[in-house]
This record gives sequence, structure tokens and C-alpha cells, in this order.
Amino acid sequence: MATTNVLRILDKATGKEVMRCIGPAPDGSCPRVEIGDIIPCSGHALVEASWDDAYTYEVSGQATLCPLTVAAALAVPPDTYLTPER
Repeated sequence: MATTNVLRILDKATGKEVMRCIGPAPDGSCPRVEIGDIIPCSGHALVEASWDDAYTYEVSGQATLCPLTVAAALAVPPDTYLTPER
């Protein structure tokens, strides 16, 4: 689940960078806060640091899960079982 991509965290109003992030820990959690706490990028926008024309992803102001973890979870093909078949 970990990523080597550097993400810029932008102020949504000004578009200016406020910090950078390397994404989730191997378990999918944000390495900057305790599980369940609001993540540092909440209320901001994320963009891939190495792309000048990358799509900006807005993060909810109450987000407690890394957006990259959520995106990876939602990319599961619809015919994939999330729990073992019985």
C-alpha cells in the first residue's frame, strides 16, 4: 500500500503548497497521526509533485483515512470478493 510518489498538499483557496507527503504507511494508515485522528491533508488538495498538469484531488475536511488508501480500496474490480468465499 505504501507509495514512493511525493504528493504536494495544497491550500484549496490559494493553491499554494502547505506541506508534502509520501503517502500511507504499509498498512494503509497515515504515518503522521494515530489511527482514527483527522489526517494532516484533510481540508486541502493533493497533487502528484512530479506532474505539472496532474489532477488535483480534494480531501474532505474530516478525513481520517489516507485518500490513497481509499482510492486503492475503491479500485477493486466489482467481481472481486472482499472476504473469503465460503
